[in-house]
Amino acid sequence: MSESAQQSISLAILNGDRQILVDRSGGVPALPCVDIPRFTRLAYALTIAAREKYRLELFVITTTVADAGSLSTDSNPAWLISVCRLQDESALLPGHIEWFDPVKAESEMPLKDGRMISRALEEQNLYERGIKPSSFGRYSALDDLRSWYAPHLAKLGVRKSSIQQWNGDPWFALFRVVVEPIGEAKPETPKALWFKAVGEPNTREFAVTQLLARECPWWFSTVVATKPEVNGWLAEEVDGHELDLEPDGRPWALTARVLAKIQTLFINREDELLDLGCEDWRIPRILERIDPFFESMIEIMARQMQSQSAALTASEVQHVAQQCRDLCREVEDIDIPYSLAHGDFSPHNVIVHNTWPVMIDWAEAYVTFPFISWEFFWNRMSKDHPEHAEWRERMHRNYAYRSWTSILGRNRVDEGLRYSPAMAVLVHALQGSEDTISGKPDPSLDKIRRSLVRRLHRELELLQPVGAL
Repeated sequence: MSESAQQSISLAILNGDRQILVDRSGGVPALPCVDIPRFTRLAYALTIAAREKYRLELFVITTTVADAGSLSTDSNPAWLISVCRLQDESALLPGHIEWFDPVKAESEMPLKDGRMISRALEEQNLYERGIKPSSFGRYSALDDLRSWYAPHLAKLGVRKSSIQQWNGDPWFALFRVVVEPIGEAKPETPKALWFKAVGEPNTREFAVTQLLARECPWWFSTVVATKPEVNGWLAEEVDGHELDLEPDGRPWALTARVLAKIQTLFINREDELLDLGCEDWRIPRILERIDPFFESMIEIMARQMQSQSAALTASEVQHVAQQCRDLCREVEDIDIPYSLAHGDFSPHNVIVHNTWPVMIDWAEAYVTFPFISWEFFWNRMSKDHPEHAEWRERMHRNYAYRSWTSILGRNRVDEGLRYSPAMAVLVHALQGSEDTISGKPDPSLDKIRRSLVRRLHRELELLQPVGAL
């Protein structure tokens, strides 16, 4: 793997007495450090790397940036440091790893490591003392969680064997709890469970997950227990594999049908879904966002440097905005009822269990024109699996006609699906543009936004009658 594909993370590993682990293998005391692939789940990659390099089982508490100050270079302006703890404080340490008082460690370490220790401990101490609120920023958070879920595991006839962390910061948690039976295992005894907790802006997932697991138990994993104070829940693991890895077309078609069934179940329940925190992307809100978004896009297009794709002119952007307003009114005229939609539905959100789809991860829960979820799913499948083009007709039939036609009739379904590609791109563009609307755009996202608007332009043009000006 190339150096640019890796990122280096220093580790401030604490114990309950606020001592820090130091690596003495290089002669001079230094912080343990691991290299992990970029664009991966940091906690997951970091804990695996620490196990392989140091034989340490860690739990990530928080990760922060420690400014390098006068030591910075253009290629390394700052360092990442993760505050961690051992899962088991009594675990045997490698011979070259030992506990140090932080003050002693800082005095004996290179200046860079000393600065990182100071920054990491300063940040974590704010969480420890409650000066900065958090769900998982304290050292004892892992102990608290284990004490909480232990009796729930016991009711299932199992106990914790190990945990593997996937995500970890002061507000979010995701880890897999591997379990072993207490006594004789039964066929229904789980092999693992997942704990997930969410913070802003995804707190809606806590309530939405409970609703879906309660009302659609066949299509969602079983929620064993909830911890409302951290927006967390413990759920049984679904034994299977991601739909994206499924070589048979039948589970793909079943997923399309299940998605439609879930959505039709929540027709005329807008207020209930909004009260749970689902984002409001109904037509009136979309119309409110169109003008400020496209006004900002005129400036963003003007900032484009040379590119293979030409920037749209100001008049072209204004024309796209008008087409979007017309699109919204045309969709309103079809009168497709609003329902629950997944704003990022893909084959990675589905686990196949005995050929049957089970849904996971509904953080992007919307109340909106429901067919956009189908469009996200369809588009992702078409792009990632062109070799399975023959599955598409069955998927389309299952989504469009096995559930929706009995409610809307064939003509309204067909009309709604004709508009769904453009509506999906429009909602996606607006959903990721709150900073542009607030007047504080992130220039690093300019390229993505220009690409979305160009695609929206193409989708809208495809809706125009042949020969229209």
